[in-house]
Amino acid sequence: MCIGLALLVGSGNTAASFAFASRILVIAPHPDDETLGAGGMIFTARRRGAQVKVVFMTMGDGSGAAAGMQSGTGRPSPDHMIALGRRRHGEAIAALAALGVAEEDAIFLGYPDGGLADIVDNRHWQPHEPYTSKHTGRASSPYASSFTPGAEYCASRIVGDLAMILADYVPDLVLVPHPLDAHSDHWASYALAMYAIEQLDYVELTGARVLAYMVHAGANWPQPWGYRPDLPLDPPQWRGSPQAAWIRAALTEDAIAAKLRALEQYKSQLVSLSAFLQSFVRSNELFSLAPVIDLDPPHESGPPHGDDVPLARPDPHPFRCLPPSGEIRLVVARRIKDGVAVTATLAWRPSPSVTCRLRMVSPVPTAASSEPLCEEPRSRVTELIYETTPSSERRRPWEAAFLIPLHDLESLGPKTLIEVVTLRRGVVVDRSGWILLRM
Repeated sequence: MCIGLALLVGSGNTAASFAFASRILVIAPHPDDETLGAGGMIFTARRRGAQVKVVFMTMGDGSGAAAGMQSGTGRPSPDHMIALGRRRHGEAIAALAALGVAEEDAIFLGYPDGGLADIVDNRHWQPHEPYTSKHTGRASSPYASSFTPGAEYCASRIVGDLAMILADYVPDLVLVPHPLDAHSDHWASYALAMYAIEQLDYVELTGARVLAYMVHAGANWPQPWGYRPDLPLDPPQWRGSPQAAWIRAALTEDAIAAKLRALEQYKSQLVSLSAFLQSFVRSNELFSLAPVIDLDPPHESGPPHGDDVPLARPDPHPFRCLPPSGEIRLVVARRIKDGVAVTATLAWRPSPSVTCRLRMVSPVPTAASSEPLCEEPRSRVTELIYETTPSSERRRPWEAAFLIPLHDLESLGPKTLIEVVTLRRGVVVDRSGWILLRM
């Protein structure tokens, strides 16, 4: 859906970047995601002397089942959820210690578990319009250990924290959640992290690499579930996704053992999810490049996800009915005389109730080109939204086409993050994931 050619370019150099990175930043939506997606790489980097910092977007305080088991009640209160967040904070410290990362290199932002997508999709941009957590009932971080204590639950605070960490630490390798991860906190963490990275012009100014890791790719991945360190972690079997789109990072026996020790620290999660979590202790880890469409020359961004429909009933706004790329197979952008044309190719003939939405959010540079990095991002957000009804003719291809006129392009600047979403009667069915469009 949004990988394709962008992930095939320079993958050999990217694989080599693991060996040479000296300052690594891992962005994890919840405590345990850093271990699942990159625990072996973290251990290997620390063993060769590289510095590693891990940023936890949330405290993981959204699991009612885990909070209920901890508190001994079937109906955990907001205070019980916060207590779970504090427990998962301690588990994360212990897990990182098993990987060789010191406590001072763990950064907890304290934003709402299960709420990051709502912040992105429902435009909770500023402190005066915060999101209120469905789990803790709070609209700001209740944790004293938060990077910004009392930070309001809004996009500008999150982006500001990430920008400050990037500017202060200056990593040469940044690991982010995959833009097509099926978990809403994961793809939203990617969107917020990329907004901060692009707002700073970080890659252009520092030459850093940005790689993505996957945790949730549908009910049938990884296969098989369970502890099988003798098996490889294979890429998800997504429609049309070339295998070269993934970078396999082989793990030593010591790295595999360290990853298992780290995972064992997350006792609150292993109680109910052990088979799934242990599935990531394999002989390798997987990474990919962040998806980019460059209009000179035009590039495609193509699918990577399977056909299985999850059983859980989706939230009607930020979440999806289908796994990633269940419906959107390809996103293409090209220059035309009147502006830029963005086309989304669909997997099947759309029903009359389907609409497609293109959202474009432009990260405004935080500083003049003479200033290398800026700690505080500007609060202004440039956002454009277009909607269309996709073609439902019998002949293929089934497409949704958007035209961004020249006068709109002028407001976006040289780059923007774009996402195509399909909706059926107002409910999100599939989303392309956020793609960086360079104009």
